[in-house]
Amino acid sequence: MPYAKVGDIDLYYEIHGPPDAPPLVLIGGWASYRWIWFRQIPTLKKKYKCIVFDNRGAGKSSKPDIPYTIEMLAADTAGLMDALEIETAHVLGISMGGLIAQQVAISYPEKIRSLILVSTHFGGPNSVPMDDRNLALLIALPTETISNEQAREMRYRATFSEEFLRENRDVLEQINEWAEKHVAPLYAQVHQSSAVADFDAEEKVKDITARTLIIHGDSDRAVPTENGELLNNNIPNSRLSIIKEGSHFSIIEKYEEFNNIVMNFIDEVER
Repeated sequence: MPYAKVGDIDLYYEIHGPPDAPPLVLIGGWASYRWIWFRQIPTLKKKYKCIVFDNRGAGKSSKPDIPYTIEMLAADTAGLMDALEIETAHVLGISMGGLIAQQVAISYPEKIRSLILVSTHFGGPNSVPMDDRNLALLIALPTETISNEQAREMRYRATFSEEFLRENRDVLEQINEWAEKHVAPLYAQVHQSSAVADFDAEEKVKDITARTLIIHGDSDRAVPTENGELLNNNIPNSRLSIIKEGSHFSIIEKYEEFNNIVMNFIDEVER
């Protein structure tokens, strides 16, 4: 099984694509693991060496019951790159993974070929929060009266469009199967949530020098679109790409458009 020893934990990872292609590290979001890239890998692996992995506290990776920070998760990512002898890579992160990607660019700028931030924010008091209703849905956790499946369905209502939920039950059934295969323990979900809540990089992102692409859906209820605009205003060498009718999970709902935006950007950087 492909595990890398990073500090005091084991990170599960997979590599897809030609070994000599430009490396692309994909960082998943809160309580999810590598399945989240199921609509990216089949396309992106044709052109890039794609590294997907399970964050600390998720999937097959170690789940220590200690406080997590975004700095810690970024160190995990950098440590995985070192373990795999990847000196530099294009780094793409979604949602919480976008926070991690920002921190990698801040703490380990020498490792970044380019930075791609998806459906994310810079944290702190000046990021734009979701409304109370969607917050309640997004942070839904299993309890004595709410099952894992019910909590997941509630989170879907904050992250997918109503149309997608209505018309793609077969896809959601597959997602549910993957999600149920490796349910993050409640304590790990809480630790990841705390890491997100404590993150504030509003000032530090101004020092990011890597060429940066920010991708945001214009209908993202979990991380309002204004956050993408704020990132674009604060990161010097950045551009913003808005996906029309795009939800928080445009990587799934609008995957063809999303994949093309990513490939065009990476190919431009590589030229």
